[in-house]
Amino acid sequence: MVLKKYDMGLISVTAMGIGSVVGAGIFALLGEVILQAGNLSYYAFIIAGIAAMFSGYSYAKLSGKYPDSYFKIAFKSRAVSGTFTLIYYITSFVSISMLAKSFGIYACKFLHDAAMEPICVNYFASGIIIALAILNMMGADKVGNAETLMVAFKFFVLLSLIAGAFIELDVRSDKVDFMPTPIAFLGSIGITFFAYAGYGIITNAAADVKNPKFTIAAAIYLTIIIVALLYTSLAYIILKYIPEADLTANADTAITIAAEKLFGKWGYGIMFAAAIIAFISGISATYFSVFRISYALAEQKIMPKIYHKRFWEHGTYGNALSVAVLTLATIYFDFNSIVNLASGAYLVSYLAVFAASWVLRRETGASPVLILLGSALMVFILVMFLANIY
Repeated sequence: MVLKKYDMGLISVTAMGIGSVVGAGIFALLGEVILQAGNLSYYAFIIAGIAAMFSGYSYAKLSGKYPDSYFKIAFKSRAVSGTFTLIYYITSFVSISMLAKSFGIYACKFLHDAAMEPICVNYFASGIIIALAILNMMGADKVGNAETLMVAFKFFVLLSLIAGAFIELDVRSDKVDFMPTPIAFLGSIGITFFAYAGYGIITNAAADVKNPKFTIAAAIYLTIIIVALLYTSLAYIILKYIPEADLTANADTAITIAAEKLFGKWGYGIMFAAAIIAFISGISATYFSVFRISYALAEQKIMPKIYHKRFWEHGTYGNALSVAVLTLATIYFDFNSIVNLASGAYLVSYLAVFAASWVLRRETGASPVLILLGSALMVFILVMFLANIY
């Protein structure tokens, strides 16, 4: 169904934003964040949410004035605008790698394959990368018709976990109780920001709402606030409900462990299904975007011509080459390395939005103070994130 102009309102746009943000990232990263930030995990999500608010402000101002391509308008040089688009393209591919690796970890944990875990993880990760790449090259856009149901299912499962935890929880005890070092805490914010990534998709609806300046901005802010409440609630459950030893051993599947402790094997199975759906829909949606971006970059002669030459169905030789490199990189790098690379790449790509917002601040009416504050906070998070890694 093709939307008619002005068919989308604040509620529908906000729902789309929440569905885009609350995806596979939280299933894979929550335990890692808590192991780094400990008792300050709530604050890591809150600070990352504030950074997302600043970034969302720039997004809203840009899309309110320029619903289509503000990079091209902000940066007249094709090389500059193309470079920023290329950064986003690379960031998206790294994100696919992280989601695929997470899918492999969940699949192997479900199969209880401990002895062969590295091989098992890479087997499933490679399989999902190649399978969904083929699906997207075939132009199977009808798969997207199930996206709304998948989003509703995973959101319902997470809310059920929160509700069950707060009903059963003994709030007098802390299962995880430690204070992180300042560098570890500040570095964890870079990872939590990755869990917010995706709200930028709201700007794609600017042409389909009656008052984009208000609706897009309101939808972005509501999305970030709702998601922040969801994430801090989930962090609270993990901190209060899972013993530290269990969390250390199962950091990458912490949410499923919490579901198992609350609801038994059924809870584990349902949460596992929600995670798998999140990984599949996240990878597929990202492929849908990056394949089209790479084609456009090839047309602009920013990427090699091979990215424009048709290979099979709707796929190009460049798509096939990218998938091959992505598969090898996913096999070679471990999960933590991919998470760090993906988090850092997202921070850099969102800084590009601040750059465009600064250039077009007079045209959009954006506050220079808010742009500078947001940029400074994002740079600080990036620097602390890198300091924590190295």
